[in-house]
Amino acid sequence: MKRYLENGSFLFGLILLSFLLLVLFTSLFYIPYDTSAIEISNKLAVPSSSHLLGTDQFGRDILSRVMKGLQTSFSIGLLVVAIGLFFGILLGSFSGYYKGLLDEVVMKVIDAQMAFPGILVAMMLIAVFGNGVGNTIAALAVMSIPRFTRITRSGFIKYRESEFVKAERVRGNGNLRIMFLHILPLLRSELVATASLSFASAVMSESGLSYLGLGVQPPTPSLGTMLSEAQDYIFIAPWYIFIPAIVITLMVMGFNLVGDGIQEVSS
Repeated sequence: MKRYLENGSFLFGLILLSFLLLVLFTSLFYIPYDTSAIEISNKLAVPSSSHLLGTDQFGRDILSRVMKGLQTSFSIGLLVVAIGLFFGILLGSFSGYYKGLLDEVVMKVIDAQMAFPGILVAMMLIAVFGNGVGNTIAALAVMSIPRFTRITRSGFIKYRESEFVKAERVRGNGNLRIMFLHILPLLRSELVATASLSFASAVMSESGLSYLGLGVQPPTPSLGTMLSEAQDYIFIAPWYIFIPAIVITLMVMGFNLVGDGIQEVSS
């Protein structure tokens, strides 16, 4: 941990994420206003003591909606990374360890999926199965699987013929034990760095889909939806569009910097 904290990228990213996590943790117990409470008489109010970040076009408190939007973004990001990590490890480990026909089939599918921009694949899946949080998570999870698969596969190919693996085979340990108790832990740093970068990508993709109306649907607060709603008022209430944009930027930058820092320390 000392080596990580001495890395500038990791430290700065950790500071950004710590601030956002503090806001997120606070939102679990306290949100100033009901995020759906409409007060037309107070619409587009400037930031003040009663509304620290102002109000939107319906008079809803922007700070409260940002806090709730953080919950949405973090929840989607965690689920996307967890699903992608689980299936990516399974596919990559068996593919890299056993090689042969299994490896060829898995990599052909992964290469075919990676040939298309991830956001287009997500948009296609959402267009087929419909909008909503569940479908957004599923679409983004499918996008994240290839990255984890390739990282895991390369690690298993690297270690499958190592001396310690041969020693474990001689001792009579089974392949599954060797794969998941001896090889997989050696890939921890690469997988954590990939998870951090994938989280940032999931947040950006979710915001983009919600901005286009294909992701999280109202009345559930989403940072992407807030951006979409605020663009019509950019000259009337510029703070309205800058606030969710800044939050998204800080979140993505934080996870990217942490991921970069882990890669730099591990290399």
